[in-house]
Formats: sequence, C-alpha cells, structure tokens
Amino acid sequence: MTYPILDRVSYHAVYDASILDALEYAHDNGFAGIQLAAESPHLAFEQLSEREIGEIGSFVAAQHTFVSIHAPDEAASLLQHSHHLRAGIQNYYRALFDFAAAVGACLVTIHIGGMTTFRTDTRREMTVPEADRPIYREVATRNLDGLLELAGGRFTVCVESYALDEFSLFLLKPYFDDRRLALSWDLARTWNKPALERFFFSSIDRVKQVHLHDIRTDDRGNQRSNCVIGSGEIDFAYYLNRLSDANVLDYCIEVRPREKAKESLEGLKRALGVV
Repeated sequence: MTYPILDRVSYHAVYDASILDALEYAHDNGFAGIQLAAESPHLAFEQLSEREIGEIGSFVAAQHTFVSIHAPDEAASLLQHSHHLRAGIQNYYRALFDFAAAVGACLVTIHIGGMTTFRTDTRREMTVPEADRPIYREVATRNLDGLLELAGGRFTVCVESYALDEFSLFLLKPYFDDRRLALSWDLARTWNKPALERFFFSSIDRVKQVHLHDIRTDDRGNQRSNCVIGSGEIDFAYYLNRLSDANVLDYCIEVRPREKAKESLEGLKRALGVV
C-alpha cells in the first residue's frame, strides 16, 4: 500500500535560523514543506525585506515545496470585542495574508480565540458573564467576515481544533458549511475526547491540515504532548487510514526541534508500515 500523505508532510519551523534555513532543511530531510511559526520573533515576516520575501517564494516554486503559516493564538483572537484592539488584529492579518500570498503559502491556520472567563465563589469552573455572550457572537462574525475578505481566496484559511468548544463550533458552523473556512485537526488535542473526534470524523471533507505529535503518560498519570511519533500512545495508523481519502493539504509534524521532527517522520513511516 502506498501513502501519498508522505508527499504532504511538513514540520513546525520554530527554532530554525531563518525561513529559508527551514525550507532547505525540509527539502534535504524528506519533508515536503514547513509550517511557519509566525509568532516567533526571529521568524517574523515583518522583519523581511522585499528581496528576502522574493527569495522565499522563488525557493518554494523552484523546489516544489510548500509553506503553511500558523498565526498567533490569543494575541490575535477573533473574539476580541474592543474596536481599538480589533483594528490592530485586522491590520496584522492584512499584512500576514499579503506575505502568505507573496511566498505562495497553501494555507494559513488561525485560532478562533477564547472568551474572557472569571472565577467565582459560587461555581468551580471559570464562567463568562451572560450579558457578554451575544457580544462575543456578534464580534466573532464581524471579525471572521473581515478576515476572510482580507484573505480574498488566495489560500485556504483553517481554524485549529485546539480550544474549540461548543460555543465556538456553533459560531463557526455556517463558515464550515459553505466552505469559507476549513479545519486544522490536531489529533493529540482531540484524543480521548469522543465528542470532538466525532465532529472531526463527520467533517472530514473540510479537514485541510492535520497536526501530528504523540502523547506520553508518566507513572503519575501526567500527560505530555508534542512527543516524537511512535514514542507514545496514539494509534496514528488508525487516524491516517481514515484520513487517506480526505483532501488534506498539509500533515504537519508538530514535534520540536526539527531533529525530533525528523525522528517523527521515521516513526510515522513505521506506523504506516512503510519501513
């Protein structure tokens, strides 16, 4: 059996010296591309000259590799209600999306963000003032519409599974239904969460990115994620076989640093029975 997903495996570029350095490492070590951690200051697109951006785009085109981009999470929350802060977030996304298009990125992954919660004396869990919920619903729609207008169909926009809950899934459902947004599925973040897994399996045609890393549980029952593939408890063959018919653009190994991502690539091949 062949596994074409191996032609779409990237690694999460975080500790690399530069974006070009990451792309060269990917090209030389069996990866099809990189997922750029745009929130890392030393890899920030804002510091690049037009010449450097052109060099990245030229490398991607000439070497038939790809770039996906991981945007910041709470720093660029789409549940931000302050119009002053929203303006800054929209300006950031405008610049990020222009960069993504300039280097030929296939997709940009975002986080929806979270509502501000507070501890109370009467309930154990963190809660949201009920009066704020309709405000969050309104601003999320407004922010998402503005963001997708900025993207302009130049690449796929994915929402990551991390921190998705019933409230955010309700907000996002119309965008998934009409294909304006796609899904980025972090397998480890939904592992042993049956309701979320059912949602992703039922929405598999909308999954365009998959994040891959293992989970290990220590003797005290503490779980650690972002571990080398094959060193933990996740049955990758089960998930990837079910994803094999999906039109996933990027299978990103989120194991760091890149030497451990390379180990994970070999672990992924073993899980698939390739080696």
